[in-house]
Amino acid sequence: MLLECRHCGAPLDVRAGERTARCRYCGTTSAAESLRTVAPRTPADWRPPPRWTPPVHVPADSRVTLQYHRTRSLIMVLILLGATLPVAIGVVMSATASNGRRATGLVGPGGLAPEKLAAVTMRERAQDLAKLPGATLNGTSVRVPLSGPAWSAIGFEWDPAHPEHVRQFYLSCPSAHPAYGEVRSRLEKLLPKRWNGDHFHWSGASLNFGPTSGVLHVSVNGPSARGDQGNPHWKEQLEAMWSVVQSAALGLPVQVDAAAVRDLLGGGYPLTALAKVDVEADVDASAAAVKKVFPGAFPVKSGRLSYSVALAHPWLGEAQFTWENARGAKLSVVYIVPLGKGTIAEHQDQISACVGAGFGIKPRVHESDYLAKDRDYTYVPAGGGEIRIYPHLVTIELRDRPNSPPMPKASWEKALAILDACGR
Repeated sequence: MLLECRHCGAPLDVRAGERTARCRYCGTTSAAESLRTVAPRTPADWRPPPRWTPPVHVPADSRVTLQYHRTRSLIMVLILLGATLPVAIGVVMSATASNGRRATGLVGPGGLAPEKLAAVTMRERAQDLAKLPGATLNGTSVRVPLSGPAWSAIGFEWDPAHPEHVRQFYLSCPSAHPAYGEVRSRLEKLLPKRWNGDHFHWSGASLNFGPTSGVLHVSVNGPSARGDQGNPHWKEQLEAMWSVVQSAALGLPVQVDAAAVRDLLGGGYPLTALAKVDVEADVDASAAAVKKVFPGAFPVKSGRLSYSVALAHPWLGEAQFTWENARGAKLSVVYIVPLGKGTIAEHQDQISACVGAGFGIKPRVHESDYLAKDRDYTYVPAGGGEIRIYPHLVTIELRDRPNSPPMPKASWEKALAILDACGR
């Protein structure tokens, strides 16, 4: 499998069962199970790039290009084992010839033409895709060589518990992708701004594509192993990602469904759309109330019950509807968190000014951290409820205290309209 080095982000080829992984670029040794998986199975034609530039999301300095280092040469290993020099040289020459044979013909004329993948839907079983020309079936995975100049192979993986639908797939090329910038640009045009370096993620759907890794990998989190609902949209998410990759990476004339990107891949809604949710629905009716407006949302229970909705806003990335874990509980609070690695603190004063001007009221200011100069702003609209602007998030408290009146519908809608317009 290919794992990501926790220090420099380089791809590490690690065999199944190995407990540790040592990076050949920065020298960092890590527990294999603690590292992020780039590809569950190392493509047969994958080779480590000779040089690696750390992406911006890892601790290593992105301004410093790292060289790939092997541990000991095969000659030295054989000498240390007592082999004579002629034997060592013969073994090295044999190994080099073998590597050369493996490296040639990676994109041979016998590979599948990429345009033939337009008919693949992700709803096939392993036995179905194993019928593609040149395909090899290995347990719950299928690998198909491609004939195009850019990608050398495509691989599909299935969860044994769900053999009816692909769970993840990858495209590989012999080394760095020859048109990385072009493909990355097309991916960014089709996918929302939820990138962290070479990694895209939203609600269980992930895509990894680095300039020198030679692998474009897509996966989704499926039903939870804990027995709860988990991610009920994983099949639709993977199909939406597949259409994006077909268009952006393979150049196929595939229409990407904008509604699927909005609902399943984090394209997002304006904040004003949140007002369409029935705030009088109790906890038992919460799923129907939220999904009626946001079909891609699903409940997550962590003490309370919450639903996440992607936002299409330059600063604010996600809204979380929250119901208390109690019989008859009504919607209590909506958390609004920043986009990506951003923080509310970057725009806190501007957001506070928008809310203050919109409601025509002044905030209560609480100095939460004097040395860090952190402040919280609380606005109390007439009639009930509160709007709180913290350095890390914004909350709209519809029912902030048991004995206080709930926020009037007009104030709730006004707060959303103000926040939606702020920063545009």
